[in-house]
Formats: sequence, structure tokens, C-alpha cells
Amino acid sequence: MSTTERRVRQKAETRQRILDAARLIARDKDWNAVTIRSIADAIEYTAPIVYEHFENKEDVLHSIVRQGHEEIKAAFDSVLAQPMDANEKLVQLSMVQWNFATSQPEVFRLMHNPERMAQQREQMRDEMHEARCRMNSLFSELGVREQLVPEAIFNWFCLITGYINLITNVKPDEAERHLKALNDPAMAALFKDTTSLYERAIRRFLHNLSSL
Repeated sequence: MSTTERRVRQKAETRQRILDAARLIARDKDWNAVTIRSIADAIEYTAPIVYEHFENKEDVLHSIVRQGHEEIKAAFDSVLAQPMDANEKLVQLSMVQWNFATSQPEVFRLMHNPERMAQQREQMRDEMHEARCRMNSLFSELGVREQLVPEAIFNWFCLITGYINLITNVKPDEAERHLKALNDPAMAALFKDTTSLYERAIRRFLHNLSSL
């Protein structure tokens, strides 16, 4: 490996360490706790070194959001390339969102911040248009009438984000204790396997689309 190649690799590794540190700070506290100084302290670098890689905190957050979208898009593309029917593809696309959100809840919340989503619409217009076309095609394959496809996609998105926001904002063990205190063991039992609960809800929703 040449000296130039080594420097490029080291720069990329340092950049990724900065992004990873920001995510960990946000997970332990929140995004307000993420500053250039707190990142520098976490990786035992000086603030000027962080500034060599990012202009400011907003630049860091933008990079994290971009990585999140790239990760989800790669997973989506993998699902869409599989020899499955439209129903199963939509189930698996739903699980991609769930798996990402439950493994990286702080990044998911950052990506779905209303103000940041408005910025993303401008920055990712082409990618979002492509994704929408793919969703239209899948829901049409399920037999949803053309004029109702937008509503079906909106309902699907609301179901996904509703479940995810509930589970990632309320820790399952805390919810279970609260429901037990209310003497509702059946409801409390649902929090023992939220992934299966979520998948069943998605499958029921898609099954019922045939009535639209």
C-alpha cells in the first residue's frame, strides 16, 4: 500500500470514528448532547482534528443521516431483487425499517425529524421519486386500485412509523412493568416479542388491502 493510499484510508477511518462517536453520544444522551467538543473528547482527539473532517455539528448530522439512508436503500434493493411476490416484498421492506430503527433508534429519530425530513426531500428528490415508483408498483401488484394506491402507501407508512415510534420511545421492559401494574397481563405479554407483534400487524394490513 502506497503512502497516499494509507493516508486516504486513515482519513476515512478517522471520519467514521467521528460519526460513530456522535451516534454513541446521542444513544447514551440525546442529539443535543452531540457537539464537536464532546465528539473530540469521546475519541480522544482535539476539536481542530474533527474540524478537519467536518465543517460543524450540522455537517456531522447530515453525514449520519445520509449513511442511514444509504444503508436502508441497500437493504431495500436487496429485498426488491429477491424472487418474492409483492406481498412478501412489502413485508420484508417493512422489516428492514423495523430492524434499522430498533438497532439504531437514535439515527432513525434523527432521520425522521420533521425539519430534517424537509431538507432531505430537496436533497434526495430523485431517490425518493424512484422509491415511490417502486412502492406504487408493489401495491398495484397486490390489487389495490390505482386511485387508492397513494392512500394505501400512506397508511402503510403510518403503521410502520407508529409501531416504531412506540417501541423505540418506550422501552419494552418499562412498558411491561407499567401494564402489569395496571393488571393487564395480556397486554403486557405483547411486549415480550415486539418484532413478531409488528410483523403480524404488517401482514394483517397487507392482507386486508384486497378489500380496497
